[in-house]
Amino acid sequence: MSTSPLSPDELRAAAEVHRELGTEYGDAVLETFLAKIDKELDARIEARLAASVHREAPPDPAVTRARQRTQLTYMALGTVTAGVPITAVAWYWSDKYPGGSPLNALLVIWIVIAAVYIACARYLRRRND
Repeated sequence: MSTSPLSPDELRAAAEVHRELGTEYGDAVLETFLAKIDKELDARIEARLAASVHREAPPDPAVTRARQRTQLTYMALGTVTAGVPITAVAWYWSDKYPGGSPLNALLVIWIVIAAVYIACARYLRRRND
């Protein structure tokens, strides 16, 4: 920010002109001085607004695609990591209870895992777009 054009000398000069010209021109001198103050305040406000506005450059499409691939890779690894123990537990429980079918248990478990995977993929895609 530059130095203010309204120095103490200008204030003294405006007061001296006001005194010399008397009440006839007092309002005009005061209005001129207030216009200078208003102009200076506008300039300072504009400078602060320009400094505070943070304009972000649009994201690089290659970086966005790489981020999406990484997120989807971690999701796939998480699905497999969670799916293997859940599959083992479902197989074990369905084998222990009479009338339980291990294939039905696995089908239900993997349908739920697939639904969660698809929902997360859609969420990540929407968030990254």
